[in-house]
Amino acid sequence: MATLIVIGILSSVFIFGLKTGIGCGFSKTGWNVVFVLCLLYFVIALVAGYFMDAIDVTSFMSSPLAAAIHITLALFLLGGGIVTMKKWHSGCDVSNKTFLIMVLPCPVCMAALLVSCVALSTVVDFSGLVIGALVGVVFVISILVTTFVMKNLSKITKKLHINFDGTPDTLGAIMVFIGLFYLIAAIMIPAYINASSARSNIPVSFGTPELVALFGMILLISFGAVLTISADRSREKSMSRKH
Repeated sequence: MATLIVIGILSSVFIFGLKTGIGCGFSKTGWNVVFVLCLLYFVIALVAGYFMDAIDVTSFMSSPLAAAIHITLALFLLGGGIVTMKKWHSGCDVSNKTFLIMVLPCPVCMAALLVSCVALSTVVDFSGLVIGALVGVVFVISILVTTFVMKNLSKITKKLHINFDGTPDTLGAIMVFIGLFYLIAAIMIPAYINASSARSNIPVSFGTPELVALFGMILLISFGAVLTISADRSREKSMSRKH
C-alpha cells in the first residue's frame, strides 16, 4: 500500500509538471531556457522538502489568500491565452512572451511541490532534502518529456496520419482551459480541505479526490487541444474552398 501511495504522489508531481512542459513545447523557446527552468524547479523542490515541516499547507490552501492566488493566475492564463490566439490569427506571434505565464514558478506549483513533499514524508522515512530531491527529479523529467513531445508533435502526428501542427494558437487554447481549471480549483480546493478537516485529523494523502482533480485537468487540456485541431481543420477546408 505504501508503494502504491508513493507511485500515486509521484504521478501527481509528474502531471503538475505538464503545464510547464506544454508551455515550453508550444512556444519558440530554446532548450537552454528549458534547462534553466528545470534547474529552478529542482531548487524549489529542494527548498520545499527542507521547509515542509515549518509550513502549514492545509491552512494556507483553505485560506482566502490561496483562492485569490488561484483566481489571479486563472485570469492571467485566460487573458494570455486569448491574446496569444488573437495575435496569431492577425499574423503576430507573441508566444515567446505569453508562454511565461505557463512556465514560471507560481504559488500553485510551489504549493503542489510542498504538498507532495509532505505527503511523501508520511509514507517514506527519508530526510526532507532527499524527499525534495525525489520530487524535483520527477518534476524535471515531466518538463523535459512533455517539452520534447510537444516540440515534435507535428512529426508524431504525421506518423499517425493525423494532420496537426502545434502552433501558438494551440498554446493559447490550452492556456484558456488551464485557466478555467484554476477557476474551478479556487472553488473546490478550500471546500474539500475544510470538509476533510471536519471528517478526520488524519494527514492528507493522495487518494480518489486528488485523482479526480488531476484527471479533470487532463480532460480540460485534451478538450482544448481537440477544439483547436477541429478549428484548424475547418480553417483549412474553408481556405481550400476559396482557392
